[in-house]
Amino acid sequence: MAIQRPADARPVAPYEFRGFNGLIGHQVVAWRPGFVEMTLKVRPELCNANGLLHGGVLMTLLDSASGFACTFNDTATARRLSVTLAFTTQFIKAARDGDTLTILGAWRPSTSQSTFAAETEIYDQHGALIATGAGTFRYLKGERSDGVLNFLDTPEKAEQEAAE
Repeated sequence: MAIQRPADARPVAPYEFRGFNGLIGHQVVAWRPGFVEMTLKVRPELCNANGLLHGGVLMTLLDSASGFACTFNDTATARRLSVTLAFTTQFIKAARDGDTLTILGAWRPSTSQSTFAAETEIYDQHGALIATGAGTFRYLKGERSDGVLNFLDTPEKAEQEAAE
């Protein structure tokens, strides 16, 4: 996959995760239409009995980054929501307590008005690939607010409209 960080991906104000995601402790570092970068400092309570980061945490990070990559908005009061329909994960290398992980998520083109696809990758502080994921997601119904991608918008189209 080799997701590249776009040059215009910008830092964001701290995002407060709610619910289950709030327990994991990952942070959004950069966000733009079609892309998100997150980070996580691995803690002992996130590890399994073998002292390795639990696979369920890795899957949560991959899933979370996928959703964020496809629900970008510039409006603090608007948040497009989505749910996971299917997700595939590949565990490549173990992560351990103390590791600092970078999670990259990228939107993939879709012709559907209600579903989208995304790919994600997790790297450790040395640049080693830890895990990858790919999924299909459904946008939840709701009003379109300024700054929130339309169903058929592409990151490029959103950027073009913003420049006009």
